Amino acid sequence: MSFLNPPQAEVRRRRLMIGGASFLITGTVVVMFLIESRYGYSKPDPRLIFVQSWSADRTRADTLADRAATKAAQEAKLAESRRYIATLTGKKKADAQGQYDEYVKGGGADKDIPYVPARPPVTVVQAGEVPVL
Repeated sequence: MSFLNPPQAEVRRRRLMIGGASFLITGTVVVMFLIESRYGYSKPDPRLIFVQSWSADRTRADTLADRAATKAAQEAKLAESRRYIATLTGKKKADAQGQYDEYVKGGGADKDIPYVPARPPVTVVQAGEVPVL
């Protein structure tokens, strides 16, 4: 039954070990926070890709009309860019024209499809209206 009343040296040694372990754990956590704040380990932000969604009963005429509207919007955007470049002078104009040419050559105008949110699948019923099933 000597373990119920250990000698003072053993108590002191046990307290020193527990105190040292607590300082070591706390110090490790603090150092990890300092390293993270300096260098960071977070993942990069996810890249969001928006896609267009259409109803299942979409006709070919709807598709062609949407395509024509998209093409017109792209052409309007490019025309606006060309008008702005025409207002510039000197080096700014040359730099802007170079960026515009790279954008068009890289297919950027074809990739910039305007995002159209899908219609809500559920009809929202206002107060006082009779829901249609």
